[in-house]
Amino acid sequence: MKSHAAVGKKATQVRQVEIVQAALGVIGRLGVSGLTIHGVAKAAGMSEANIYRHFRNKQEIVSAVVTFIGCQVTSRAAVLAASSGPPLEKLEQVVLGHAALIAQNPGIPRLLFSDGGIATGGRIAEIMNSRVESFQAILTGLVEAACLEGAVHNGIAPRETALTIMAMVQFCVLRWVARQSEVDLIADVRALWRNLRALLVD
Repeated sequence: MKSHAAVGKKATQVRQVEIVQAALGVIGRLGVSGLTIHGVAKAAGMSEANIYRHFRNKQEIVSAVVTFIGCQVTSRAAVLAASSGPPLEKLEQVVLGHAALIAQNPGIPRLLFSDGGIATGGRIAEIMNSRVESFQAILTGLVEAACLEGAVHNGIAPRETALTIMAMVQFCVLRWVARQSEVDLIADVRALWRNLRALLVD
């Protein structure tokens, strides 16, 4: 039987995730500058007092959102990378899964690339840089595995290939943010990935 403390802790964690997801939705619509405690409370369907029970201010919420995003990105990629199958197939799943996560959460690029985001440095940049490095390591590992299998051209540099993939996705995301109504992010990423894969495969 679970203790009251365990149940209370779980409820707190669930509520914090709800607040973070609500904040991400607000950022997706209004950007970081448009994020307010009142807006988060309204989106989460709770009182402002309840928000303050979990987060002291807007900055704490933003930091929690960044941590949440980073965990989502790296955990999904790690699960796919650890699954069975050819490395290149898993690499494709990671890349397209990453694009799908962003497409479902427009607040992610708005947080990272707009005012108050990663460009401002500080704690937000520190958290994201750590997650970006983890994501890069996962991609690098998959490219290395493809090299060992002989599935790609000899001389392919795993780390540089991983960075190329990340830059490719970032370009697609920036284009999508600028022209969201005209651009299918997942289709764009899929097309560029397939072109890159054709260049990599022996």
